Amino acid sequence: MKNYPIWKSFTVISLVLLGIIFSIPSIIYDDNSDNWFLKNKINLGLDLQGGSYLLLEVQLEVLYKEELENFSDSIRLLARDNSVKINKVTVNQNDIKVIFDNNNKIDEIKNSFIQMYRGVGLIVNENILTIKLDDLYKKTIQDSAIKQSLEIVRKRIDESGTKEPLIQRSGKKRILLQLPGVKDPERIKELLGKTAKLTFHLVDDENAAALNANIEPFGKMIIADIYDEDIKYLLDKRALVGGENLVDAKGSFDQTEGHAVSFRFDTEGAQKFGKITSNNIGNRLAVVLDGVVITAPRINSAITGGSGIITGNFNAQEAADLAVLLRAGALPAPLEIVEERSVGAGLGADSIAAGQIAAIIGMVLVCIFMILIYGIFGALANVSLIVNLFIIISLLGTIGATLTLPGIAGIVLTIGMAVDANVLIFERIKEESLKQTKVFQIVKTGFDRAMSTILDANITTLIAAVLLFAFGSGPIRGFSITLSLGVIASMFTALMLTNFLVYIYLSFSNKKELKL
Repeated sequence: MKNYPIWKSFTVISLVLLGIIFSIPSIIYDDNSDNWFLKNKINLGLDLQGGSYLLLEVQLEVLYKEELENFSDSIRLLARDNSVKINKVTVNQNDIKVIFDNNNKIDEIKNSFIQMYRGVGLIVNENILTIKLDDLYKKTIQDSAIKQSLEIVRKRIDESGTKEPLIQRSGKKRILLQLPGVKDPERIKELLGKTAKLTFHLVDDENAAALNANIEPFGKMIIADIYDEDIKYLLDKRALVGGENLVDAKGSFDQTEGHAVSFRFDTEGAQKFGKITSNNIGNRLAVVLDGVVITAPRINSAITGGSGIITGNFNAQEAADLAVLLRAGALPAPLEIVEERSVGAGLGADSIAAGQIAAIIGMVLVCIFMILIYGIFGALANVSLIVNLFIIISLLGTIGATLTLPGIAGIVLTIGMAVDANVLIFERIKEESLKQTKVFQIVKTGFDRAMSTILDANITTLIAAVLLFAFGSGPIRGFSITLSLGVIASMFTALMLTNFLVYIYLSFSNKKELKL
């Protein structure tokens, strides 16, 4: 083609073809296809395809209580090491008060405790030691719990097979969860409703009197069976090994017990488990999940391979769900569902239809305007506008973006913005046509002079979109993604594709003068 570099022609044609080809999966939208190419499509958000909305709240009070109980156990151990008698321990909402028999070694106990728990406030008044959970220490617990809960919720949801969920922090202690396409979230709620704190404890079968009297000796605890609350176990309070050492868990089948969960420890857990089973042959080892005993088998031989099996009255789904929970890890605190909503697919279909109508009407009006003002050049700009839309769709599908209503708004806005660059170019060409007579030189100069203005305007918009993505969340991010991709596509179609089409037109029409 005359006066147009071959490499530019090849680049423009290649990108346009790729944009059209990779927009096909999103246009036909076959959600059940296993074809690798058709999987590169835009994912519809909760407001477009329907689904479930859950707002979860982390029960931080449980964590604060556990922390205070840990303080109480540590103080008891320190008092025993220093041969000091404790008369009374009172656990309140934000502090604990420990009354010692005397204050002879209370300073030593205080200093040892501070070394174990830095940042905790301690007050000594004669033989009374008060340990407080101040706001700063609470905030540290809170931030750590929210961060850990977010990660574990994400793992559990991903393991359940839910596509493109939105999981983010909401406020100080809440987690927002949107599940597109999930009409019945009961299984998800069940997965999230379990803390999945797994620990292994030795069973004390020799102190039947304490168990029958429902009295917990120091260092012991009484836990009920998961299937029968009347069955109780007296267990060592200290966990010998925990779920944090698990590296894998999956549903399996035991020949005698039926459906079960097989698990595997990491190196540290395998060493601990091997030592426990070697030293306690003949004793029972209880598997405790969320404060109840799942099973308490007797150790018949040492288990040194770092793997084992958890049996119980499981069905296949329960075993699979328990494996999911164990693989994802334990929540630091229970989650409470404080809000639940379902979005119907009909509303999503209406939203898509409204977005399509808005986009079509906007595009038609813009196309008519461009043809009326700029004639054949306006028609060429309209071709660029249509290709621009294909490129945006292909980019959204390629990156697997989730399209929401704000995202549709971003696309509609981009349709209007895409024309601005062409208007600037054509106005520059008009100005140049008054100064020069050579057609190709007029077009080249017009594009060159408009380029800096177009780049400045689009780069500033792109920066704003990137900032919206970085500091925004949810719908704001969806809007920023479509706006960013729209700006990039618009710069390509205006500066390269429109330029390419104008040169083709001029080459085949052999015009000697230019009129816009």
